[in-house]
Amino acid sequence: MERVLIADQDALQRKIAQLNSHTRTGQLCVVSDWDRTLTKARTEDGQDATSYSVIAHGAYLGEAYRVEMDRLYARYRPIEISQTIPHRKKQKAMRDWWAAALAMMQKYGLTEDIIADIAIRDFMRLRDGSIDLFKILADREIPLSILSAGIGNVISKFLKVRSLLTSNVTITANKLVFDTHGAVAGFCEPVIHSFNKARHASTPRSYVLLLGDTIEDAQMVNDVDTDCVIRVGFLNESVEENRAAYLRAYDIVICNDASMAPVIELLRKSLDTI
Repeated sequence: MERVLIADQDALQRKIAQLNSHTRTGQLCVVSDWDRTLTKARTEDGQDATSYSVIAHGAYLGEAYRVEMDRLYARYRPIEISQTIPHRKKQKAMRDWWAAALAMMQKYGLTEDIIADIAIRDFMRLRDGSIDLFKILADREIPLSILSAGIGNVISKFLKVRSLLTSNVTITANKLVFDTHGAVAGFCEPVIHSFNKARHASTPRSYVLLLGDTIEDAQMVNDVDTDCVIRVGFLNESVEENRAAYLRAYDIVICNDASMAPVIELLRKSLDTI
């Protein structure tokens, strides 16, 4: 199985030429999903490794919490990645998933201290090459907008303790609210999920490198609002079943939890033109 797929080589080269010709004018930005995009989809032992699942599999809230969250994952994840379920039904399911997950966090006692401890550990792993990506973008002062349906509190603390939350990075994600005792009390509306990210996207520049892992992520940025978008999709599961759909949605498809290397190569070639 090829690890890197190209939808249309000629179309991609035209986009790359556009990108290269405008990089020197400071018009490039990166808009990226977080879970399963900048991070690995799974741990070495095969566990899901998102900003939600690290709470469960870190054993902070006990076995009952882990079982409940695994049950929610088994129910809602297939809906999220399905190519046949209607969009409206998917939207409702994603909001229901978030509401149920929040209720479990409150029931089992998630705290700010637990999130701080998660941040210093390696339950959640950056995708191979992601650190290089962060450093290249920071060095060149290229905006990186992280747009995630994950838990923003976890993401920001995780990046901060690794010195990756630099001035060029912004995070738009679901934010937990804590009471005076540091326990989860609720969340900030509106809920961000896979199917409404475009409403929350920030594209400070007109040439965009977009990174995502779901079909819906490909539309985080609208072509009408930009001059050029190169879309890179990470197809981490059910590769053969989803291959055709991802190639319709993305210019480049990286399969099987592979590294960020094609993105780094594209960026470096573009930046070498400066």
